[in-house]
Amino acid sequence: MIVVRFKFCMGLVRYIFRGKRIVLLKRVLLLPLLLFSFVTIAQPDDIYDPSRDALSDFKSALTSASVEQKNIFVIAGGNWCSYCHRFEKNLKDASLDEVLENDFVLIKVNYSEENYNEGFFSLFPDIHIFPHIMIVSANGELLESTPVPSTEDEFKRLLAKYTIEKSA
Repeated sequence: MIVVRFKFCMGLVRYIFRGKRIVLLKRVLLLPLLLFSFVTIAQPDDIYDPSRDALSDFKSALTSASVEQKNIFVIAGGNWCSYCHRFEKNLKDASLDEVLENDFVLIKVNYSEENYNEGFFSLFPDIHIFPHIMIVSANGELLESTPVPSTEDEFKRLLAKYTIEKSA
């Protein structure tokens, strides 16, 4: 995808600079600006951190879930996954990320060439579709393992099903 954008960018640069009336100063100022704009457009925000140790994060989440009386909500994916970015955007747009943080212990697990997090993923059944959701109890029992639901209502039902009501 970046290669296609780079080729488009270079074609645009050649088109702009083919005219003889463009002043050298415009060329010098326009080229870095044009190249920078394409680089920033092509780079989505990283939502998964390949340097994190998911197994260590999971052990910490188990402790937190036990203390806070919550289930653990695991989102598995990678920065390479366009659906993972779309899911993240939809969570923020629907303000569901706040619900997740209030009602669950949330961890994001990277799955990529940089870090497959094999130690973590070996604890659970194989995952073939990303982004993937796993809901785990505070004692480590897998309650749900599913690809991300296709609608917001399905996702809300999933959250409601595994939200633990706190006793007063």
